[in-house]
Amino acid sequence: MHSRHDKVPQQIEHLAWFSQHLGGRFRTAGLRIQFHDNQDRGIHWKVACPDEYRDAILHGLRDGLNDCFPGYLASGSVWINEVIIDDVSSSANAFYRAGLLVAAQAKALLDLSARTYRAEMGERGSGAVNIGK
Repeated sequence: MHSRHDKVPQQIEHLAWFSQHLGGRFRTAGLRIQFHDNQDRGIHWKVACPDEYRDAILHGLRDGLNDCFPGYLASGSVWINEVIIDDVSSSANAFYRAGLLVAAQAKALLDLSARTYRAEMGERGSGAVNIGK
């Protein structure tokens, strides 16, 4: 039995924080996004974002979404709800990576949710025991 749990994110919010140590310094960036399958398609901003990071965020999100959920933006929407900036260590490169990370995180959590759903459905249908309980 399959559900929509294993296909695309629906009404769900994710926060990703990227931080990489580069010797004597870090590069960091954070994004909070919401997925919606019932609103205007595309990527939308709910918060202001400095111009120096805007293109990198959009590029990272588009690349990440195309890798994890091909075609999602043709029918679904993503809202950028928070841009977390460190005045010292944030960079465009870090925000590109945060965009990739938030999409990959959404995919990983969706896969986990689908696996849990299938295990629960299997338990109800076959009498199998879910060892995760």
